[in-house]
Amino acid sequence: MLAIRLRALGDVVLITPALRALRRGFPDARLEVVTEPRYAPLLEGLDGVDRVWPLDRTTGALVRLAASLRRLRIERAVDFFGNPRSATLTALSGARFTAGYALRARRHAYRTRVPRTLALPGGHREHASATHVRLAVAAGGVADGLEPRVSTSASARAAAAALLAAAGVRAPARTVGLVAAGSWPTKTWPVSHVAALARRVLAAGWHVLVLGGPGEDAIASAIASLTPGVMTLGACDVAVLAAVIARLAAVAGTDSGPRHLAAALGVASFAWFGPTHPDTWNPPGERHGFVQTDLPCRACDRTVCPHWNCMPTLAPDVAARHLLAHLERHGPAAGLDPAHRA
Repeated sequence: MLAIRLRALGDVVLITPALRALRRGFPDARLEVVTEPRYAPLLEGLDGVDRVWPLDRTTGALVRLAASLRRLRIERAVDFFGNPRSATLTALSGARFTAGYALRARRHAYRTRVPRTLALPGGHREHASATHVRLAVAAGGVADGLEPRVSTSASARAAAAALLAAAGVRAPARTVGLVAAGSWPTKTWPVSHVAALARRVLAAGWHVLVLGGPGEDAIASAIASLTPGVMTLGACDVAVLAAVIARLAAVAGTDSGPRHLAAALGVASFAWFGPTHPDTWNPPGERHGFVQTDLPCRACDRTVCPHWNCMPTLAPDVAARHLLAHLERHGPAAGLDPAHRA
């Protein structure tokens, strides 16, 4: 069997319940996964995954991988991404059974197609991991829950310990990882709001570690300059980031990949939602809380917005109050000095 999910971080994490469903439906088959190189370490060593094929974003890499897959005589190929490259790879894999989402012209790459979105009663939306599991079941899999899982290697854990020490983190279990930026500009909270929230969290006796991704150095520096006492994580790959998050008390911030990593690693999380919908993207379970803007245009899924009011109007003191209450319930609050409790 072949499963394809090229990007991005949170979405790769959220296909892991679907991978379990495929494994449960075909326990005697090999399960091989294609993803971008940066995300491969999260799936390598994951129970039920036999091999991970890293695919660069070049035409040559796509052609070479397709040739390798054809030699394997793939029986079933399931495309959990549905962009032109993943649909082409599915069609070129030589699999006798193919499955994917019914998306415009790309639907023709699959023999079995399922809708990407479902209309649920009461205006609710399907969780992203449930969507992938639904596709896996259509491909012959058997559902095995919606909890995401990822793998961390010994080398990544060692690198994470060194990186935390270099950042000045002495008590990871009392440290909140803060995600300030979002993969879309519309999901990103204003830096001033993030800094105000961070000051509230510090005042409540928690430590704060800014988790920045590629291209987010300026945001991390701005938060550090506005909020004395916050720490900033140095540059690292996704594997080390996962190992860092596994040691923290919680991850808080935008609807983002690091938050889905936290859920997959059993770490509590909290997020603020504007253009995306909590039904789709908030991890299941009471350990993963959120606040949402009350504007009527919320959850529009727009990556570009002409007015962009949803995130700026979400007040940092409101978000901080809810976050601290969530940490009191689900973080390791017993390790805090009672004088510093929220």
